[in-house]
Amino acid sequence: MFVDILKSGAITVGDNFTIDGHAERNFRVVTHFHSDHLLQLKKSIQSCIGIIATPPTLDVLEVLDYDIPKRKRIGINYNIPLKIENEKVELFPAEHIFGASQVVISNDKNEKVGYTGDFKNPGNGTPILDVDILIIDSTYGKPIFKRRFKNEIETLFSDYVNDSLISGPVRIYAYHGKVQEAMKVLRKNGIDAPFIVDGKIKEITDIAIKYGLNVKDVFSTKDEEAKQIIKDGWYIEFKHYNESKNRDSKFSNFILSGWEFNEPVKQLDKKTKVVAFSDHGDFDDTIYYIDSSPASLIVVDGGRKGYSKELAEYVRKYLKRKAITLP
Repeated sequence: MFVDILKSGAITVGDNFTIDGHAERNFRVVTHFHSDHLLQLKKSIQSCIGIIATPPTLDVLEVLDYDIPKRKRIGINYNIPLKIENEKVELFPAEHIFGASQVVISNDKNEKVGYTGDFKNPGNGTPILDVDILIIDSTYGKPIFKRRFKNEIETLFSDYVNDSLISGPVRIYAYHGKVQEAMKVLRKNGIDAPFIVDGKIKEITDIAIKYGLNVKDVFSTKDEEAKQIIKDGWYIEFKHYNESKNRDSKFSNFILSGWEFNEPVKQLDKKTKVVAFSDHGDFDDTIYYIDSSPASLIVVDGGRKGYSKELAEYVRKYLKRKAITLP
């Protein structure tokens, strides 16, 4: 089955599909709603017959100002194959952000190509795809990108937030999707302070709750109840990562970053900590996925920021697997 990765980031598979980038294909698959996987999506919306994603991902795309006509919205749940001509597309879970998926495309010769998209926790939250050709993410494709403390970070993060709430309100800065993961972790670890959100974060959180995120006591700044909560000073407010440059010293600030590998929590200034809270697997997780895969060929995705050449070389040298990088 034909497989290619273009310099634009588009992953083309078979006759009908492009994934996470624009190409001249009838259907575009969107694995999740982070910006590096939405490359030229507006162009795809114009020219493709359909945009395929999980229903929550499609809903969030609307919030992010991607106007997909109803006739082009193809929302499919996990593990439900969709046949298009002589090919099938099927989405599988990816533990990353809510609604994220892996993709398997097969043909009538039973050739199967799988793309992981972004993931963590392979073999558990992210199932290993049973495919002939595996296309894999290379964000953390070098051995230096290992988190020795990754199993403790959620508890550490929750403890630091809980301690900070004693002295006043907390602000957490993170990207869309990671915000909702942080909410889930804090509630799971017994943090019951009200959550304050606004704008797109509020809309995206509402979508996450609609699709099963078990998080209570989330308030918009426009709510009357929220005004009293803010006045009382015991709450957690969530802001987009890009707003962290304008943080306010009256808050205890937490910036959630996927690029901290030396220590789980780093003090940036008197009121700000950087937390190594990632929704990506590290290098060891990537190698575990590849080593567990039955694929006869590993294609390392070099169409996005990452370390595709280094990862492919490591796989060839140490796992003794056939591996190439594209483009």
